[in-house]
Amino acid sequence: MKKLFLLLSVCLALGTTSCYKDQYEATQKSLDSLQNEKAMVDQEVANYLSLIQEVQSNFRTIKNAELGILEETQGAEGVTPDSKQKIQQDFQTITDAIRSSRMKIDSLDQALSKAQGNAAYFRGLVSGLQRDLKENEKKMKELKTQLENKDIKIASLSSSLDSMTTKADSIFQVASQQEIAMAAQEEALNKAYYFVGDKATLKQKGLREKLLKSASINPSICTAVDIRNFTELDLNSKKAFLLTSHPLNSYKLVQKSEDDKNLILKITNYNAFWANSKFLIIQVK
Repeated sequence: MKKLFLLLSVCLALGTTSCYKDQYEATQKSLDSLQNEKAMVDQEVANYLSLIQEVQSNFRTIKNAELGILEETQGAEGVTPDSKQKIQQDFQTITDAIRSSRMKIDSLDQALSKAQGNAAYFRGLVSGLQRDLKENEKKMKELKTQLENKDIKIASLSSSLDSMTTKADSIFQVASQQEIAMAAQEEALNKAYYFVGDKATLKQKGLREKLLKSASINPSICTAVDIRNFTELDLNSKKAFLLTSHPLNSYKLVQKSEDDKNLILKITNYNAFWANSKFLIIQVK
């Protein structure tokens, strides 16, 4: 008997140990996955920051070259052949910096179009860089005109700068249109609708439970919400039933307080909650 009891105890211990081991391995695997995901996000952010810093460095180069040109053209001795050569070199530096900045901004813009999370913050920075670049190109065009008025020809660089300015205007316009389109698309993807009413009201609106799965719901009779900000709903009723399909682990129905027994719908995971339907129909009593 004692041997049998000992054998059972050993088996139970081994089974418990195996269970804990499985749980540990599952938890460790989940942690590893999260760490890998975090590392990827950190690397993306580092790449964004690196490109932004390179563009800002180009802008400083442009500013320094611009100051150099102004210094050469405003000297007491006038514009000498050496000064003209220095001005052309500075203008070439500006042209190269503008071209490099445009390529880096375009690359960053393309990368952010597929990014999530912190992408909204970086898109704002990119919009600022695009505006700054356009302003730099405008200044360079004005400076070229001033130089030509002083009989300092930058013919070899004129067509290049004009071409880049025209291209920049076109790209900036396209980028603005893309931002508007992306914002509208994002808003549409995150829009959902809800309707709360008693049985009679739902029937009057054609929202009877038996028909919800087969019939389409008219959005105009519902209240539109952004699912990212819609976290709870005061139902003003002590009894409520969700007629549309939503995972049970994605929401809670809780009482307002000990004194107020009316229910509040609290959405704990909005992605899961709206996965099956972008409509929320609630019957109250």
